[in-house]
Amino acid sequence: MPNSKATFETTSVIISTHEISRETGLSIEAIVEVVEHGIVEPEGDAPEYWQFTGTCLCTLQRVSRLQRDLGLNWSGIALVLDLIDQRDQLQAENEALSRRLARFESR
Repeated sequence: MPNSKATFETTSVIISTHEISRETGLSIEAIVEVVEHGIVEPEGDAPEYWQFTGTCLCTLQRVSRLQRDLGLNWSGIALVLDLIDQRDQLQAENEALSRRLARFESR
């Protein structure tokens, strides 16, 4: 899950496509392309009815930064986000293993 400075439960917040556009600086057309690439999955049948979670907002903020700062295309952004998720998972596993190892070393 992407890091967020927000203090709300990111999976329960519902945000419209227009609010997402305003918060991220992405055009509606860009948001549609991101959804078509499977980077985020809103609820609803069409862009005007889509509802996004706070988690989607965090992801789309990252998407916006990756596109703006690095000039990546949607496929590149999807790859980067997957790699970030894998890194985060490996870090969590490493921390858990380090804690287990520390318990054995302290005996």
